[in-house]
Amino acid sequence: MHYYLKSKHLFIGDTTKAVSGILEIKDGRIVGHFDYNTPVEGEILDAGDKLVVPGFIDAHVHLYLSALIHLGKMKAVGGPTIDEVVLQASSIPEYNGWKIGIGWYASDFGQQVLPTKEDLDRASTDVPICLIAGDAHTIWLNSKALEVLELTPDAIPQNIGGEAVVADGELTGVFLEAKAIYYLSKVLSVYKDDEEQALKDYMSYLNKMGVTAVGDVALTGESPDDIVYPELYSKVEKDATVRVSFFPAMREEVERNRELYKTYRSDMLQMGGVKQFYDGVTSSHTAYLKEPYPMPFFEGDVGGPLLTEEKMERLTLLANKEGWPMRIHTVGDKAIALTLQNFKKAQEETPFDAPNKFNTIEHLEVMDPTDLPLTAQPSLIVSVQPSHLLVGYETLDEEVGAERSRHMFPFKSFLEEGATLGFGTDTPVVLDVTPFESMFNAVARQTKEQLPVPCLMPEQRISIGEALKAHTSGAAKALSRLDIGTLEVGSLADFVILDKNILESDAMELLNTNVEATYVNGKCVYKQ
Repeated sequence: MHYYLKSKHLFIGDTTKAVSGILEIKDGRIVGHFDYNTPVEGEILDAGDKLVVPGFIDAHVHLYLSALIHLGKMKAVGGPTIDEVVLQASSIPEYNGWKIGIGWYASDFGQQVLPTKEDLDRASTDVPICLIAGDAHTIWLNSKALEVLELTPDAIPQNIGGEAVVADGELTGVFLEAKAIYYLSKVLSVYKDDEEQALKDYMSYLNKMGVTAVGDVALTGESPDDIVYPELYSKVEKDATVRVSFFPAMREEVERNRELYKTYRSDMLQMGGVKQFYDGVTSSHTAYLKEPYPMPFFEGDVGGPLLTEEKMERLTLLANKEGWPMRIHTVGDKAIALTLQNFKKAQEETPFDAPNKFNTIEHLEVMDPTDLPLTAQPSLIVSVQPSHLLVGYETLDEEVGAERSRHMFPFKSFLEEGATLGFGTDTPVVLDVTPFESMFNAVARQTKEQLPVPCLMPEQRISIGEALKAHTSGAAKALSRLDIGTLEVGSLADFVILDKNILESDAMELLNTNVEATYVNGKCVYKQ
């Protein structure tokens, strides 16, 4: 395959502007870049005035779970009261003996309010029900589900973190963090016969959004099953239209990860590094803060690390010593500060041996401004999810306090410090968010319905060019890849043709932008 791509507006990447020009594409790579008026011989794909950008990269996804949800066998549930969610749960279609839903948040029910199995029993006592929290850090089971999974207080594994909530000596049906994922992986086995087709269909769906690569990250750092499945992904690799870089959980026993890192090195499927979780989320007070929560669950409640501070430092240093980029989930300001310090120490002791390797700090929601300078480390990517800014924004003051909430999600400040931003969605924590919506969230600091008014922390708005860079070259670096994310000579030929030049538009035009065509390895995988 050999042809030329011509456009008056090429977003080459690692910049915030477009240029006119011609790209030569051969055997799936970009092999030449010429001035717009250079005469060339051969097939020409002429995009005219339309903007051509590198394929969008979603730096942070949970691929398997997202594909299953896209399959349509899992219902979205949520609402401001337990009764409303239970009512929705009763109408979930039964599939292979289970009813499974996702989307509820305990914080919507009020601070220090958790639902129970008895609540969910009102939806069904005959069919097991599993409701996954919207942040994917908690599950809620009814009594029948506890029975099917043979769960009792004595049966809960004690060698992994998280919590099986108990009241009066009985399980309440709510499980947090690693213990939640431990049992969720067992529930998801009901989809075994559908998973390969679900993955292919989901990749086609991502192509329609212009997404050509994703970073699939572990859903837990401790459970034996982290819901990252390279063996499954390899079964669909020959038909894949989305590149997958996966990041299994980082453990002190490194042999399995060593084998994975050697085995999966192709352009379409590779182990990009490892993942761990320093803390949880603010809604369940598992995010690790420097100062107590405004409505503490107990005196001095600052949340806490999911692993000890000593173990998190040890795992970070070990990962970098092995040559593996490390991605760490951090939401609370204490977790963020300690992670930034650990990354700095790790790179001082054992710097990476290749320019395409980057540690990645994830989320950085409750950000202490005094720690901003540490985000500018040269081998570090700040991976954020702009849509998270608008998830439950009405309760931020209540969850973390007004002073802390006004410093949350400081995208502009990261850039001003010299940090590199990478964008993602964290799907299925948020569902069906397009790259244009993510960029709009970051540029306008509002939902696509233009709420709230005024926008959240207007001083933290960034430009469309900065947002586009974060969703392409910045996101590629979060995957520890330099062969995608730009249209530079030598890059793989993943690109998207948009129906307008968003760099010359206002924020609202992002929501009216369409993908006309998506190419992976120089081949068209979607055409409008």
